[in-house]
Amino acid sequence: MRVHPKQLEPKCVLLQDIYGKGNYPIVPKKTVLSETHIDVLIRFSVLEVEVAKNLANGLTFFPQPLAEEDKLPQKKTLTEQEPEPVEFTVQYQEAVSQYQKMFTEWQSGVPLDIHAVRQLILPLLEEAEANQLTILLLASRSNKSEYIYHHSIAISLLTALLAKRLGYQKDWIQVSLAAFIADSGMAKVSPRILKKELPLTPPEKEEVEKHPTFSYRNAQNCPSLSKAAKLGVIQHHEYLDGSGYPLGVKADKIHPYAKMIAITDSYHAMTSERFYRHKKPFFAVIPEMRQKINHQFDPEFLNAFIQLLEETILDQPVYLTNGQSGRVVSLSLDDHPEVLVQVHETQDVISIADQNKVKIDYFI
Repeated sequence: MRVHPKQLEPKCVLLQDIYGKGNYPIVPKKTVLSETHIDVLIRFSVLEVEVAKNLANGLTFFPQPLAEEDKLPQKKTLTEQEPEPVEFTVQYQEAVSQYQKMFTEWQSGVPLDIHAVRQLILPLLEEAEANQLTILLLASRSNKSEYIYHHSIAISLLTALLAKRLGYQKDWIQVSLAAFIADSGMAKVSPRILKKELPLTPPEKEEVEKHPTFSYRNAQNCPSLSKAAKLGVIQHHEYLDGSGYPLGVKADKIHPYAKMIAITDSYHAMTSERFYRHKKPFFAVIPEMRQKINHQFDPEFLNAFIQLLEETILDQPVYLTNGQSGRVVSLSLDDHPEVLVQVHETQDVISIADQNKVKIDYFI
């Protein structure tokens, strides 16, 4: 019989594997369910499970009536049905594909169309707050061949979250647009350099460091972009101590938009697989970024981003590389980062760190 997880009781016998988003079942078939198993199924938002008519002890299973709010909605007729909302990740992937087409056009000399940019990114920005976890972990969806296309979409979304966190309620869209455009100037950099797997030579590095200027030229004649947004574009690689590029300005001359983009740009880059550098887990990246406070990153802005990351990830259910599931019960992103996960089935708490063989496969 098929029942909702809230109708289950201990000793129910599962007749079908229950999967999350991975290739391993959350709970395999023939499992004699315990309270822990039932809690896992409820936490994973499983709607129905197939169980035997008899409990493991031979008694007949009589499911309790289901509360009204837990009942599945009845299917509507064709005339009553509304269009299904498009999943955020599907919207995101489509945006990446569209950005790739834009980037190819920029490489051939087509000017940046700010109207097309807004049409592409605004639908995602409107859904940003409802998809914070997905956005903070977008790096897992890219690969080194497509990194440059994912990067601009991702940092636009990440910057939207950070700007709102910092109280930029009126102009968060402007800073998000600036983040989107910040790397558009990469289209003027040699494709050979963009795909190079070895360290860049000094002349190649010099060419890459021109990209904020090229990006600014793309943005400077867009009337719908504010002056602040244009400063965010050209200054996003400036360092607080004046050692950044292309202008070498110091902290008091760097616009807040640029300081925000600098953080989201670095975070997404360091957690992504790139041609010349392997990705790192978020909990290894943040301590590295902390070490660059007052050199590269503004302390107030970086601390706000770290708090956003910690609050979003804490208590999230995860699937581990050993096939177990659990939830994040503690998160420390200091000089000795640690993520503690409580395993659903055993209630054991394990540490997830670089030296640990068990990793987080994905967040659920």
